[in-house]
Amino acid sequence: MRRAVLVLFFVLALTSPCLASELFDSQSESYGVSAVEDSLPDAAREIMGDDAGVKDALDIEAFLARVWNNAREKVGNIWAKGLKSATALVAISLICGLMSTLAEGDKADYITLGGVMATAAVAVGDAGSFIPKGAEALQTISDFSRALLPCLCASAAAGGAVTSAAAKYAATALFMDIFITAAQSIILPLIYAYMAAAVASAALDNPALDSAAKLMKWICGALMTLLVTAFTAYLSFSGAVTGAADALVSKAAKSAISAALPVVGGIVSDAAGTVVAGAGLVRNSVGVFGLLAVVCVCLTPFLTLGAGYLLYKAAAVLAGAFAEKRMSSLISALGGAFGMVLGLVGSGAIMLFLSVISMIKAVTG
Repeated sequence: MRRAVLVLFFVLALTSPCLASELFDSQSESYGVSAVEDSLPDAAREIMGDDAGVKDALDIEAFLARVWNNAREKVGNIWAKGLKSATALVAISLICGLMSTLAEGDKADYITLGGVMATAAVAVGDAGSFIPKGAEALQTISDFSRALLPCLCASAAAGGAVTSAAAKYAATALFMDIFITAAQSIILPLIYAYMAAAVASAALDNPALDSAAKLMKWICGALMTLLVTAFTAYLSFSGAVTGAADALVSKAAKSAISAALPVVGGIVSDAAGTVVAGAGLVRNSVGVFGLLAVVCVCLTPFLTLGAGYLLYKAAAVLAGAFAEKRMSSLISALGGAFGMVLGLVGSGAIMLFLSVISMIKAVTG
């Protein structure tokens, strides 16, 4: 008897991966897995591979190796471009500082004004390259979520989380639309206005313009914080309420089936359990696939904006050693603009991350 049990366990251990694979294949199409794979952004496909699929998403070690290799290839070029701009900013500050010490009377102010304009010219070139990449990544995340979230919602609902999946999908779709609209209509224009105000403040040495720039920066940060906090709070609240309801309904359904069908009720309940398990397998695989895709989409913008932010701040510190304070403050403020765009992209990614994770962890009873 003991040998028979051991043989049975051995056979199950050998066949379970095949059964899981067959279960995944049999249910994946009904939940729209192929649509998620087809909508994989080009930036993610470049890292994950042209033949990347949801079933391959669980090989985290291989994925991390590809991300690391891709980042290592790109970081050299990104930092080289950033260092070129930072070197130009430091050189401008150094030249202006030396010329100001030799200038007489009001000539020093004109030299500083020329340095401010030269600094603005360098920053405008970088902003034209850096900021659109962040905006593009944010739009790509939003577009990808339109294919990812319905698939997760369908698989989570099939797994028993009917109410919570619908609530989380509706919340994410709503807040993502609000966030993208706010980013395109308010936050990004404010960032450009902030850069213009910072340049004007440095050029004219006007405290009012400096205060206006700081106010714009605060508004951008407050808007991002408010939207992410509101989304997180709503997701947590709706998940707690609807998750408990889903667990109760799932248990009641199983009990009702077993009681109504005394002979075959257990078989029907087990069959339903198999469907739920398959839905959970699809949901988890698609969720991990979506998270990995978002990481790939954000990789280049994060590296680019992060390098710009850090190098501008470093250039500001160096410029402060031998140039007028207005010059170093301007460089630091312009670097802060890249930091705001980085925060904007990160906020959009975090919102999608939280939604995906909450659906993966949906309580089904």
